[in-house]
Amino acid sequence: MISIGDMAQLVAAIGVILSMLNVARQIKNNTKQAILTNWGVLSERYMSVYRQGANLEFADVIVRGHENYDELTNSEKIAFGFFLENACIANEGALVMSKDVHRDDDSMVELFNRHIRWHIGSKGGRRWFEEFERQRAFPSDLSKAIHLAIASSD
Repeated sequence: MISIGDMAQLVAAIGVILSMLNVARQIKNNTKQAILTNWGVLSERYMSVYRQGANLEFADVIVRGHENYDELTNSEKIAFGFFLENACIANEGALVMSKDVHRDDDSMVELFNRHIRWHIGSKGGRRWFEEFERQRAFPSDLSKAIHLAIASSD
C-alpha cells in the first residue's frame, strides 16, 4: 500500500521534473531570441557602414583611399580610416556569430574574410591597416583574423 507521504513525494517529484522541463524550454526560447537580436544588430552594423557610401563625395574618398591611401588629405585619411575601422568592427560580428547561428562556422568566417579582403585587401586599405596597427590597433584576435583574411587574397 502506498502511503499518503509517498504519494506526496511522487507528486512533488513530477512537479519538479515538469518545472525543469519548462525552464529548459524557456532557456531555449530565450537563446533563439538572443541569436535573432544579435543578428539584427550585426545587420544594422553592416548597413550603417555601407550607408555611408550613398554620399557620392565620401564614396569618392573611399575609392581614392583604396587606390592610394597616402595621396589622401589628412582629413580624408581620417574619414577613410574611420570607415575601414567601422567596417572591421562590423565584420567582427560575423566571427562572433559564427559560434551562435545555425550555419556552419565556415560560412560566417568566409563572410568575414570576403568583406575584409574587399576593404583591407586593396593597396590603400593595407596601407591604412599598417598605420592603424602602429597607432591604435584592434584586439589581437581580430588583428590576427584580418591578417589571415588579407593574406588569402595575395
